[in-house]
Amino acid sequence: MTLTKGVRNQIVSSLIATLGAMVMGTILGWTSPANALLPSGVGFPISVDDLKSFSSIFGIGAVVGALPAGKLSAMIGRRYSMVLFEIHIIIGWIFLTVANASWMLMAGRVLQGVGVGALCTVIPTYVAEISQPHIRGTLGTIFQVYVVIGILYSFVVGSVVEYVTFNVLCGIWTIIHVVLTFFIPESPYYFIYKNKDENANVSMTKLRDGNDVDIADELNVIKMDIELQKANQNTFIKVMANKANRKSLLIGIGCMFFQQTSGINAIIFYMGYIFNEIGSSITPNTSVIAVGIVQLVMTFVAMMIVDKAGRRVLLMVSAIVMSLSFFSLGLYLDISHKLVHKDSILSWLPLILIALYISAFSLGFGPIPWVVMGEIFSNEVKPYGTSLATATNWILVFAVTFLTFVTTDSIGFLGLFWVYSFFCLLGALFVWYTVPETKNKSLAEIQLKLTGNANSSPSTSDV
Repeated sequence: MTLTKGVRNQIVSSLIATLGAMVMGTILGWTSPANALLPSGVGFPISVDDLKSFSSIFGIGAVVGALPAGKLSAMIGRRYSMVLFEIHIIIGWIFLTVANASWMLMAGRVLQGVGVGALCTVIPTYVAEISQPHIRGTLGTIFQVYVVIGILYSFVVGSVVEYVTFNVLCGIWTIIHVVLTFFIPESPYYFIYKNKDENANVSMTKLRDGNDVDIADELNVIKMDIELQKANQNTFIKVMANKANRKSLLIGIGCMFFQQTSGINAIIFYMGYIFNEIGSSITPNTSVIAVGIVQLVMTFVAMMIVDKAGRRVLLMVSAIVMSLSFFSLGLYLDISHKLVHKDSILSWLPLILIALYISAFSLGFGPIPWVVMGEIFSNEVKPYGTSLATATNWILVFAVTFLTFVTTDSIGFLGLFWVYSFFCLLGALFVWYTVPETKNKSLAEIQLKLTGNANSSPSTSDV
């Protein structure tokens, strides 16, 4: 299929903006190699409790960054918000690299968390606002693709270099993102919201091919939508009095809640440990690499089909398959000591089941909650909704990673896997009863659907 100039410009702008997710991936992936590199990489003793803290406290910083990010991006713009919060991450890398005490490592991780939490709020909003409906889902899934690439990058680089070099090679992506951000247009939504119509026209011209889309008509629809929301703009309590706003907030927060209670970060952070505990004949390193490759491939698959299959069906399939994978993994643990010899072909089952789980996550609940978050909120509720949904995500990242060892001490991995299986099943029910299909719908049409007026439509579908 031949891409028009406008589509190419949207793809390039999305690839650059979403490079912040690559930064996020390197920071998430930092933990595993750093656990091995830190003792020899810094000039002071590192305890096991310190290592656990460095892994989990990052999530607290992300919550702090997520909460004000929506409001700030509405004040200074999406691009400058990205740059501002990338500066937090750069300072965090500096702290980690020159650390001469544990508090510097903790401070570095918190600063990185602040930056990543904010980027997770701003980037999906930017991508949704610059994209035409027929490619918005595909562009939105780039976020998760970059996260996975960043994690694998950290794993590979951390296995071949020393601690300081590792930090530098990870941190360089932050600087690249900052520089490239100055070469992409600001969101037309932001300019219109600030009554800068001329700037919005320039920005939209850069993002569209004039022969492909009626730019004036598209900007007019955006302007009418924003003016209507401004006329009804109120405090958070009054904004939430609107049924559509309440429903969109429930959907945004709910998708993030079930993304994390599916257990993904417990699996990613402690995958090597889990394979070792399960007792599979496959080495933990081999298993981790294999699962990482599967995750990357399936995330690319999701990017290719999300605008064809739709958000809702992929989320449903994802949740059901994850639930079955965890239930089967728990069942394997229950019977393996009795029936499965370590050299048996059945000893491959843990790798197959976790790969199946990762495939299902990467196809649905990995990328799509970020797509939905960028689509579901009106401009009126967006500063609150994006921040609250992202903060929910990172609170649960902290909780899930921190509580994993505590939970396994009391109920074991069998119990842990069945708890995750139950939450995945709840996630499927949540999608079935709550999440509308948004593929090929403009942002204005999505708001009409939330209010129950799906048959009404604005004058264009290219908002």
